[in-house]
Amino acid sequence: MLILGLLLLVVSGAAGVLLIAYNQGGAEQTVTMFGQDWTSATMMQAFIAGLVVAAVFLLGVWMIMSASRRARVNRARYHEVRKEAREAARERDKLAKQLATEEDRREPVTETMVTPANGTTVHQAEPAGATHPGAPVTPRHAAPAGQQPVITNIKPGDSPTK
Repeated sequence: MLILGLLLLVVSGAAGVLLIAYNQGGAEQTVTMFGQDWTSATMMQAFIAGLVVAAVFLLGVWMIMSASRRARVNRARYHEVRKEAREAARERDKLAKQLATEEDRREPVTETMVTPANGTTVHQAEPAGATHPGAPVTPRHAAPAGQQPVITNIKPGDSPTK
C-alpha cells in the first residue's frame, strides 16, 4: 500500500505540474504535452480535471499515512510481545533458581521396598545415606512403587520403528 500510495503521489504531482506548465490561458485550452496535442478543454473541464488530480494526490497521501500507521502499530505490538517474553524468561529463571535452592535444602529420601512372605509390599522411607547390605540401589528417578513394568516384544538393540 505504501508503494502504491507513493506511485499515486508522484503521478498526480507530475500531472498537475505538467498541466500548469503547459497552460496557455483563454476560454478553451488545448492540452499539449511532449509535442502532442492531447485534447481541448473548457475552463470547467480543466477545473474538474484538477479536482480529479487533487483527489488522486490525496488518495496517495492517505495510503502512505495508513501504511505508516499500520507499521507503527505492528512495531508497538512486536515490542510489547518482546517485553512480555523477557518478563516471562525472568520469572522462569527466578522460579528455577528458587526450586534449585529448595531442592538443595531438602534432604533426599530414598524408598526401599520390603516384600514380606505373604506377597504384599511395604514401603519404608529412609534417609539417602542409609544402606542395607545386599539391598538393590533404587535410582533417584525410578518408577513409583507398585507400578508394573511395561512389557513389549522389542528386543534389546531393536528400534521400536522397525
